[in-house]
Amino acid sequence: MMAKSDIDPVLLEILRNRFKAIVEEMASVTLRTGFTVFVKETSDFGACLVAPSGEVLSAPTETSVSLMVGLPGWEAINAFEHYEEGDVCIANDPDRTKGLSTHLPDIWLWKPIFVDGEIIAFAFNFIHSSDVGGRVPGSISPINTDIFQEGIRIPPLKLFRKGVVNQDIVDLVLLNCRIPDQNWGDIKAQLASLATAERRVKELAGRYGRDVVTKGIVDLLDSAEQRARGIIRSIPDGVYNASDYMEAEGVARPIRIELTMTVDGDTIGLDFTGTDLQVAAAFNLPTWGQQGHYMLSLALLNYFRTLDPEIPYNSGLIRPVGFELPLGTIVNPEPGLAYGVRAATFIRVMDCIMGCLAQALPEATPAASSGAISIVLLSVIDQETGQRRITVAQPLSGGSGGRPRQDGIEGTSFTGGWLRNVPNEVLEAEMPILVEEYGYPLDRAAAGRYRGGSAIRFRFRNLEDGTVMTARGLERFRFSPWGFKGGAAGPNANVTLNPGRPGEKDLGQLDLVTLEADDVVEFTTPSGGGYGDPLARPADAVRDDVIAGFVSEEAALQDYGVVLKNGAVDEDLTARERGVRRSSTLPETFDKGPARAAFEAQWPEDVQRALIAALLKQPSARRRHLQKILESRLQAEIDRGVSLQTSMIETWLEQVGSKGAKP
Repeated sequence: MMAKSDIDPVLLEILRNRFKAIVEEMASVTLRTGFTVFVKETSDFGACLVAPSGEVLSAPTETSVSLMVGLPGWEAINAFEHYEEGDVCIANDPDRTKGLSTHLPDIWLWKPIFVDGEIIAFAFNFIHSSDVGGRVPGSISPINTDIFQEGIRIPPLKLFRKGVVNQDIVDLVLLNCRIPDQNWGDIKAQLASLATAERRVKELAGRYGRDVVTKGIVDLLDSAEQRARGIIRSIPDGVYNASDYMEAEGVARPIRIELTMTVDGDTIGLDFTGTDLQVAAAFNLPTWGQQGHYMLSLALLNYFRTLDPEIPYNSGLIRPVGFELPLGTIVNPEPGLAYGVRAATFIRVMDCIMGCLAQALPEATPAASSGAISIVLLSVIDQETGQRRITVAQPLSGGSGGRPRQDGIEGTSFTGGWLRNVPNEVLEAEMPILVEEYGYPLDRAAAGRYRGGSAIRFRFRNLEDGTVMTARGLERFRFSPWGFKGGAAGPNANVTLNPGRPGEKDLGQLDLVTLEADDVVEFTTPSGGGYGDPLARPADAVRDDVIAGFVSEEAALQDYGVVLKNGAVDEDLTARERGVRRSSTLPETFDKGPARAAFEAQWPEDVQRALIAALLKQPSARRRHLQKILESRLQAEIDRGVSLQTSMIETWLEQVGSKGAKP
């Protein structure tokens, strides 16, 4: 039982709002002084205040990414035995920070804040750098196989000692990236953010006293925990299970994410047993097994804030949540692997959490969002300076899922909606391209009583030979975002080079493409799933969707049973059409789409679980080799028309016990 606060509740609320104002100002300073498009336009950065214990005591909700609460700040703080006033530390290596940074482009800075000679808090800030070196411009490629291909690794170091910059570190970092001036500009924006935090916290302590502020930090963390436990008690006790896949190219079988969520009183357990092994690709999410890790808990945090918008946004919220993260899986990989596209895994984890919540709270949980955030990046050699220019073209999300009482949101998802788009004018000024379309395509919103939010179509024409394009996080080409309570699964993604022209090509999950002048690239993102029976959607709402350009007249009839004539609803024909369909339609709880149903008919979930469990029992160095052998044999059985059985796995493992066994 937590001790009752001896701080007046009114004063505690004042402190909560003061801390919130500080972190929002930290974020605003970063936004307004950043150099790269990814910071100043897209807002891919974060800021927060951290208690001396390493728990986040306040994080912004209005500006920057929401991914701060639950970060393991203690790993960075404890990297140094001694701090002095004016110290600023830097790191980006996921392994040396043990899951604080989760891929190399995230450059973290942190600074101790002293009051009367005692550290009262730490200010933390990260920016997502548009390039930190590595194999490709922008550093991140889905097909990277280890961390050494992804850029410069910075262990925890002191960038400033007692206010004096360590120029050797600055020179080393900037030498190993393609955009040194822009990166240094972003780092200076971070330094301004940390200085702002230091000044404001000292002002706060000067007004209320160091001891009151110190006690307030402890009490605010406890308060958030108490309120989170109250929300958890409103979720029905039970064991809920959900699974989903990522579609990484070059991997024999889609990467499986499985989650068992156990709600027991005022606690939640998240068990990822059944999740696939780490991969020789950039999808590994380096949590280092940290309890409450910020990239595994965001969906729950969003749920807490939805029910209690004024809840203190700090790491007390995840104290009641326990994690089981088997070592060697994609959500807790061993060190040294490629991590660049770990956000794809994080988003699929959110989808699984939402799937569990949908079972526990079906009348309060939306259908799946698009399940992907694709970062499209362009690089070109400047014709005047000869220097390489790199910029983010767009962070492409898709629609959110239909909600229990509202349609999904167009073009942005609940799972990744914090990233802002890049204005077309800014992009065209930065890069030799012309944006031809950026909007909502026709018939790309999943049907439902409350339809899914529409996808985005982004098409640009390249104007200069040699422009290099990379993209990461491209997902949902095969398996759809699930619809719920009778709603349809969401449409899939596609990426096309020169659509409708000679040489048209499906790019799929592209890695790196060099474009010629006049090449056109078109991205269409996934849509969120629909919620509820489409035949229950008011016919007038379907008509309005047709007028707005979300739904065609053909889809209105096919998906909703609505007959339109001259732009108006034919009520008699619509009633007749819907009456015929209702007699034969029984909506299922989840619609996961035909592709997933077909896949799991060949690869049953119990067989996949057994395969993963058996491989995790093997020595780590042999797992990938054995996985290749077993998956090859299982696929051969599928091709012969044989139904897979779990017993096959142990039998074959015994047969391939020799280290020299070949697939």
